[in-house]
This record gives sequence, structure tokens and C-alpha cells, in this order.
Amino acid sequence: MIIRVLLVLGLLWAAPPRAEAVRAETLRIGTEADYFPFNYLDGNGQLAGFDTDIARALCDALQATCEFIQTPWDNLIPDLLDRRFDIVIASMSITEERKARVAFSNPYYRTPMQFIARRGAYERADPQTLAASRIGVLRGTTAHAYVRDRLGLEGNLRLYATQDDSQRALMRGELDFLLADSFVLWRFTNASEGKEFGFVGSPIHIDEGIGVALRKEDEDLRKRINRAITRIRLDGTYQKINARYFPFDIY
Repeated sequence: MIIRVLLVLGLLWAAPPRAEAVRAETLRIGTEADYFPFNYLDGNGQLAGFDTDIARALCDALQATCEFIQTPWDNLIPDLLDRRFDIVIASMSITEERKARVAFSNPYYRTPMQFIARRGAYERADPQTLAASRIGVLRGTTAHAYVRDRLGLEGNLRLYATQDDSQRALMRGELDFLLADSFVLWRFTNASEGKEFGFVGSPIHIDEGIGVALRKEDEDLRKRINRAITRIRLDGTYQKINARYFPFDIY
């Protein structure tokens, strides 16, 4: 009996604690760095932004180490499916088209789209006005799909690789309207470079929110991430991150 107890104690001593094993996990996260204030490079060339802070908070909740891998927007889903990283945290909207290829966590924020234009230039963003206008969007986004498929105005589209590119085009007078995430555009129109521009029309809700993208076979990881999102909401971590970037709740 004594020998059996000593053997059990020896096995327990030799086995690493569960928490330490989980902390040893590295979670490879695909993200952009061109979508201020959600993901961008700070003055030191380091990844920063709401997405980045949420990713780190989720890693802490999962007791995992974050490893960020910067990837152009168009490559995020292909690189995820090719296993270059484990998840995508890059302000990716949950849409039916994307759900055909990848799985998503529960939303970690919700955002409508909205049009902006030079202040005083347009009173509304109705179909007739838009049909005679040059409309800027980020390529491959829900804004792109909305103007192309819902409004049927593909010929009016001007496509850009990054948010900065689209905003610079608007400031140069190459666009009449820019359609994007209203929270991103709120930051732009409240900054010195964007003060000449304002929202036109009502917010547009067409997706299920913004989620963490994963491969469909990684169901266990998806469930763990959902629990981590709930945890950072309940313990106040989410609210502290939210307050760094916005004076209102974006959840």
C-alpha cells in the first residue's frame, strides 16, 4: 500500500500542472497592420490597436503565448487554411460567404458600415446619388460586397488595399464617397486630417458582427476562444480595452 501511494505521488510530482501546460501553448495569430485604430504599427514599429489588445487579452485568458503574423488582408483566409497561423484577429466580419470557408467565434465587437463624404457636398447617400458617384472601399471587405452586390454599382467602385490608401484618395478628391466601418471612420473624421469629412446617411448593418476566424476542424479551439471572450467581458478586461480607443461601447 505504501509503495502504491509513493508511486502515485511520484507520478503527480513528475507530471506538469495543467495550467503550466496550457501556458506553454503558442497561439499564432494572423492580422493586418493597416486598419487604424484596430490594427496598426505604432511609432516604434510594434503592432498595436484594439484587435491586438483583444488578442493579447484572449491569450492571457487561454494561458497561451501570442505570436502575431502580419499578412495582407487578401491573404488572411488563404494563409489560415494553409496553416500559416491558427486564428485570424483582424476585424473580420462574420458573413455567409466567409462561413462557407472558415469558422468564427462569437462576435467580439459589432459595427455598422457608413458612408462619409466632404462636409456639405451631399445631403444623402441614396441609390440615385451613389449611382453618379465614385465610391471607395477596401478590396474584399463587406463594404466591397455591399456596393457591388446589394447596390449593383460595381462600375462606381474604386478598390484599395488599405484604409490609409482609401482615406488619402478621398482627401485628394479622387472619391465622392468612402464606405467603411463606422468606428474607423469616426476616428478619421475626428482627426485633423479628416475634419473636412462627415457621415452621410444612416448606419448600415449587414453582417453578424466581428469574430475570430478559425479553420472549421478546430472546433475545440473555437469553444475555448468563445469562453475566453465571455471571461474578458465579465472580468472588465474588455471594457478597459474598449475605453482606450472609443468613448462608447462597441460590443
